[in-house]
Amino acid sequence: MRIEMAGLCFTSETGLPFSHDPWLVALSFVIAAFGSYAALDMADRSRRSTSHTVLWRACAAGALGGSVWAMHFIGMLALIIDAPIAYQPFKTLLSLAIAVGFVAFDFHLVRRMASSAGAVIAGGIVVGIGVAAMHYIGMAAIVLPGRVAYRPELWGLSILVAMAASTIALWLSTRMHGVRERIAAALVMAVAISGMHYTGMAALVIKLDPFSPLQGGMPNGPLVAVVAVATIGLLLLALVSAAADRRLSAAAEHEAVSLRIANLELQTVQLQLEATQREIIRRLCSAGEFRDNDTGQHVARMAHLAHRLALSAGCGDEFAARLLEAAPLHDIGKIGIPDHVLLKPGRLDEREWAIMQQHATIGHRLLSGSGLPLLDLAAEIAGAHHEKWDGSGYPAGLSGEAIPLSGRIVAVADVFDALLSPRPYKQPWALPRIVAHMREQAGRQFDPRLVAVFLDDLDAMLAIRARFIDGRDPKGRCVAPSEKAASTSVAAT
Repeated sequence: MRIEMAGLCFTSETGLPFSHDPWLVALSFVIAAFGSYAALDMADRSRRSTSHTVLWRACAAGALGGSVWAMHFIGMLALIIDAPIAYQPFKTLLSLAIAVGFVAFDFHLVRRMASSAGAVIAGGIVVGIGVAAMHYIGMAAIVLPGRVAYRPELWGLSILVAMAASTIALWLSTRMHGVRERIAAALVMAVAISGMHYTGMAALVIKLDPFSPLQGGMPNGPLVAVVAVATIGLLLLALVSAAADRRLSAAAEHEAVSLRIANLELQTVQLQLEATQREIIRRLCSAGEFRDNDTGQHVARMAHLAHRLALSAGCGDEFAARLLEAAPLHDIGKIGIPDHVLLKPGRLDEREWAIMQQHATIGHRLLSGSGLPLLDLAAEIAGAHHEKWDGSGYPAGLSGEAIPLSGRIVAVADVFDALLSPRPYKQPWALPRIVAHMREQAGRQFDPRLVAVFLDDLDAMLAIRARFIDGRDPKGRCVAPSEKAASTSVAAT
């Protein structure tokens, strides 16, 4: 019985007996195992690599598809038959392209479907069909004086073996990551791939026709060496590339870890530096309080008012937080003012007022030049919070936006709280009078935009001020003498 279908001939007849060269069979198995290992290695690199994943998947497809084809072709060259054999170049190369293309498509399919069991089975079926197509198109490339047919039962079995082998290969490629695991998996894959090929070869039935001339093709003599050497060379190159990439990735990961450690150490140093700056400010506030303790919680209220005003005016959170820390030192320069002026219970005369004005310059000189951001900001505030918008302030006579923003903000908060607070030389002002005074001084003493923002948020400002009355801190608990220095500073305006 003889049936022809889709370019294939199926028969139940017997054909010319043939055998296989055992050395070439062994070589085909070695190439299948070597290629499987290279494919597993590169598939693992494609999962671990953060870059060039498409390139690694393409290389893995080339390694597995190419090794399957090379194993198949050397297995065909191992055929020993009493007839001359050659191979058509086009069909031979077409079989190679089919093998690589189907494997590449399947790697892509499995990756897109998250390597699930269903994806692996579906991919195995697709690749099995591709491997079978590669095998039988390669067999169609055989040129001999006669015709080639197949036993249908063994032909069907070879298709099933191809699908099973492909499914096993894909399953192993998604789960085997260690070197020993990959070696064991490569051997299993080689057995499966070789089993498919030699099952297909067992289905082969060759009928010679002595009157059929041998048409042109490549002789099989030198092909064994060319295919074997080229395949092994390419697989070695693939393994060396994967090893080099692994080393580079490990070095990059080591550098990344070192950089993360260095960043953590830098952040620790930065936190320690910020803590040191806050401690310096706290101790300077304490030193100033020993000179003038009459202003109570003025500096704490003023600092929180300035912080709120900065946020309401659209300043960033970081700037506002630094302002809260630095503002209590706005009058630190008063530690350089003589007691007969600083502690005088009444109003100052002209000469004494000139001495008192020096506290802004003294404070700026005391705090500047450290290179520490928080102390530099405190120096800026100390030197600028008595400047006036119209240029009539001191010590530098700056005007408008030439006055640092920190100084303009603190000036509004400082005067507002000072006017609401009792002093040895005055009683606290009524709130309506203060509001009228600030509106009057907008554009003269104060930045008019900041005055408008402050008065628009007046209820919140009064609530903040109320939290610091009668010796209480922002959390509402009593401030002990040892703690008071942490939230208060030197005398008020």
